Amino acid sequence: MSDAKNQNTTVEAATRGADAQSRAEIRRAAFLEAAQEVFLEQGFEAASMSEIVRRAGGSLTTLYAQFGDKEGIFLAMLETRMKEVTAALDVELQTHTPVEEGLRRIGEQFAGKLVQPNSLELYRLIVGLAKKFPDLAQTFMKLGPNKVREGLAAYLQDRADAGEIPQSDDFEQLGSLFLDMVRSPLQSRALLSQAVRPCAEDVRVSVERAVSIFLYGLAGKR
Repeated sequence: MSDAKNQNTTVEAATRGADAQSRAEIRRAAFLEAAQEVFLEQGFEAASMSEIVRRAGGSLTTLYAQFGDKEGIFLAMLETRMKEVTAALDVELQTHTPVEEGLRRIGEQFAGKLVQPNSLELYRLIVGLAKKFPDLAQTFMKLGPNKVREGLAAYLQDRADAGEIPQSDDFEQLGSLFLDMVRSPLQSRALLSQAVRPCAEDVRVSVERAVSIFLYGLAGKR
């Protein structure tokens, strides 16, 4: 009887712990969503932790406990967005997707995210912060672009090991080149003109061109 009671108590405690963790994750997601809204509307310097709490609910105590300070939640928000891109890299690496198909998928995910309205506004915000808050910009580079480049380098190495592409001593540099080829034609125009909003077909065509040149050069696929 005593053993059964102890077992029930253990199960109940585990359930309560799982429920508490789930609530914490839901609260964290709400904080991050509200933070993005506030930062995009008000900028980094004018944004306040109190306004984030007002929109997300919860308490300032919980917000500070989870993120530390305004810079902490700003970087956490950016990291969450970048994970959506790196997740696509992980899929292609783990499934050993053939290089042409894999680069096409990675490119479309990467470029598609970058030209979303919120992504464009975040990019403008980060560029504007870089001079006054260089440490913030550097941390963003480590959390975002550098991780994407490292993930792509790992995928290219995997495809080289499979014999699909030549081996290289610097797949990170090659990966950076590919990402720039995918990003620049779409993002640059969208940043400079509110009238330019690349659609899915624009992304597909641009990525297809980048993949072809990256893998086969100007001569094209034979």
